[in-house]
Amino acid sequence: MLLFGLGASSPLLAVGILSREAMSKARDRLLSAGRHLKTALGVAFVLVGASIVTGADKQIETALVDASPQWLTDLTTRF
Repeated sequence: MLLFGLGASSPLLAVGILSREAMSKARDRLLSAGRHLKTALGVAFVLVGASIVTGADKQIETALVDASPQWLTDLTTRF
């Protein structure tokens, strides 16, 4: 069991060490991307909230259902 545990944990340990090194190298890029994506997510939430308040979400849903193939509508509403 000890040998099995060592064999099973060795690749996981190696991946963990390598991924930590890779993450530390890419840290600045990830932080910058995180700031930009956080702003984009905020804008998306405001747009979705505004569409819900104005009722535009129902119009968008109707247009998408009308444009989708019948088999997809059947599949997503079956259960």
